[in-house]
Amino acid sequence: MKKIIITLFALAMMLPARAQMTPEAVMDMTPDLPSTAALLNYWKNSNDPFDNEYPNSDLLNEFMEAWNAANDQIQDMQEKTLAPGMKKNAMAGLVAGTNKTAGEVANMSEAEAKALAMSTMKGRISSMSSMGLSQADFAKLQRSDLSDEEAKAMASKVMAKQTGGLTAKDIEAMSNMTDEQRAAFMQESGLGASMTAKMNADKGKRASSQKQYQLVTELTALGQKEHSLQQKAIGMIESARKEGVALFDRKYRKADEQYREEIHRAVVEQEDAIGEAAYKAALARLNAAQSAWFNNMSQFYAEYIPLYRDAVAGAMDCCRAQLLPVKRQHKEVMEQLYALTRSAEYALSESIPFEASYMYFELSEKITEFELTL
Repeated sequence: MKKIIITLFALAMMLPARAQMTPEAVMDMTPDLPSTAALLNYWKNSNDPFDNEYPNSDLLNEFMEAWNAANDQIQDMQEKTLAPGMKKNAMAGLVAGTNKTAGEVANMSEAEAKALAMSTMKGRISSMSSMGLSQADFAKLQRSDLSDEEAKAMASKVMAKQTGGLTAKDIEAMSNMTDEQRAAFMQESGLGASMTAKMNADKGKRASSQKQYQLVTELTALGQKEHSLQQKAIGMIESARKEGVALFDRKYRKADEQYREEIHRAVVEQEDAIGEAAYKAALARLNAAQSAWFNNMSQFYAEYIPLYRDAVAGAMDCCRAQLLPVKRQHKEVMEQLYALTRSAEYALSESIPFEASYMYFELSEKITEFELTL
């Protein structure tokens, strides 16, 4: 209990409730992992067949009490320092397809919300119009039985609108022309002038769309990298467990089975013993078998615990050294997308780096699961 009080005091002094919350601060609040020696002693104290008293080590409970205390403070800090700013940004973001912020939409009456929905639908129709499609075309697109001919006709309309008049028929007509004939066709039909005018008019819009596409593509790549690193961190611990089972199978299982059989036989002999001498002889064999089993398992855990602890520490380090920098890149790209689009879906960039620190913190709890089911 004294250790827990000291831990809480240290956390309170290190990070006041109003202090700036950073991913590193969250990571630094994580209790230190117990040493390999402490974990081995804990296992021995808990499994010694000749120790009839309650284990004198409460190592894992002490760790979890400190962990829970840190978790409570992290949640409190998040609510007081991180959440308000994130909520403000989210409420200021535009709802997709509207010029209204999330905050404005949240405060609308039912009638205003319905009006916005109707306006949004009209906006979609207007957007279709800007692509060269009519309201009738919009209605056709809602159908599931749109024919190939109708689809081609709509595609040609969209092409004409986006290029300044060029249609699929024009492309087909020019496909067998020479360069000189195509140039003459473009000039005589007026397509050359209209397409040039359209390109000049859309120059700024194209640049913005290209930048947004580039950022979204970058965001997707970062997401894939983050997933890979998260799987890597989790995989370290899973691999350590598999290595532990393999180690046990290779070096300790045969002896373990032998000692368990000897324990079972000695227990039966003790139960069936007639006379004090026979009972004592059976008890001696039972004690010897239990001692041999305990020594065998102690040797196994002396070899396995360092491997497992290194895996947990390595997984946590992966979050700090590798995942956190990628999450920060993710945050920067989201900020750029938010500045470009003002969309609410990019408004919570501030929270992204903390995903690495929360994973770091949660992985530390895995140290309490060092014992294997063998």
